[in-house]
Amino acid sequence: MNPSPEPAPSTDDARGHKTVLFCQGCGHASPIDGDWRVKTISGHQRTRCPECRRVVDDRRHAEQPGDGAVQWCVDAWSRYWSAWTALLADDSRTAES
Repeated sequence: MNPSPEPAPSTDDARGHKTVLFCQGCGHASPIDGDWRVKTISGHQRTRCPECRRVVDDRRHAEQPGDGAVQWCVDAWSRYWSAWTALLADDSRTAES
């Protein structure tokens, strides 16, 4: 049984660039510094597709000495703040109904 081939990547918006990432899920193509969603958490840098949110790259991020603890605190606070704002937004919507 032959596996079905993945969709061919769309290169219309990626022409003329040497470093282009392609999403295997939806075929989105963009320069490496293009519209990809990049997030660094706990020393790992994840790059996700902006269209289908699939992880296209996951690698250990080289940090400067001493930056790990600070980055961890910033990431933790960001997650905490995002959770609270989402919770409060949900509460305000239910209060209006």
